[in-house]
Amino acid sequence: MKNGILNELISTMRERIPQDMNLANTLADILCMGKEAVYRRLRGEVSFTIDEVALLSQKLGISIDQIVGSHVSNKVTFDLNLLHASSALESYYEIINRYLQIFDYVKTDNTTEVYTASNSLPFTLYSSYENLSKFRLCRWMYQNGDIKTPHSLEEMSVDERIVNVHKKLSESIRQCPKTFFIWDTNIFYSFVKEIKYFASLNLISKDDVMHLKEELLQLLDVVEHLSIKGEFSENKKVSFYLSNISFEATYSYIEKHDYQVSLLRVYSINSMDSQSSYICQMQRNWIQSLKRHSILVSESGEAQRIAFLQKQLEIINTL
Repeated sequence: MKNGILNELISTMRERIPQDMNLANTLADILCMGKEAVYRRLRGEVSFTIDEVALLSQKLGISIDQIVGSHVSNKVTFDLNLLHASSALESYYEIINRYLQIFDYVKTDNTTEVYTASNSLPFTLYSSYENLSKFRLCRWMYQNGDIKTPHSLEEMSVDERIVNVHKKLSESIRQCPKTFFIWDTNIFYSFVKEIKYFASLNLISKDDVMHLKEELLQLLDVVEHLSIKGEFSENKKVSFYLSNISFEATYSYIEKHDYQVSLLRVYSINSMDSQSSYICQMQRNWIQSLKRHSILVSESGEAQRIAFLQKQLEIINTL
């Protein structure tokens, strides 16, 4: 196996396992072989077999096409992260856990920077809210045909695994050294519009709407606090920008000194991603260009920040 491909495979495998787990031990368990045999493969002395790579791809959710494609001239591959679990809930858990693994991989590195240009509320900011996260899950499952009307969020039981991964995702984004949000000036509007629509279909109750409104108001207070303070906690900086131009999708870019990944939101909760250096540079340049056409409202731009928050408050109060 070529060194470049092997190094990228090893890097991707490290990303896909919890930080407190040893890669060699994990591979030894998956491949049912001794640790010395695993180390010979990690050092490049012995090549992984096709069967071994296929098994690792299956168990760790690694896109081999993406790894190989990034080393082929004029070819770039994206991982759509389309999972084929036994149920929609299981697929949802695996998708969210995949995001958690990315943030867990980068959050402790002091070179990490996270950029998100979004025209809808980033889930990482509200994943710990019970009703807001339930509504997002309910909406996604309904679109997949797994929820019938009438329905109520209050009656909806969410697996403890999903509740925990929601909370951990919220915690992880707050532990990254530098986070940059570039938002459309109507960032709350689409969420409020969806709440009204699902309420009109009797998929959520009037009480659900009120609970969702309460949590949106709480989230708005958090956004105000963060934008004034400019940090999640000590040495964990967060910056908010309001875009003066519209953009049609949600773009994210995450980097640290030895890793980078670009994500484009698709299919509601999913993202297709690429670790191609070419795509990552394009994504970074695009987000930076949006930032240049935006107003910084964290730790500055007080008048614009107040006007923005007031506008979002009016939108939420239409519920």
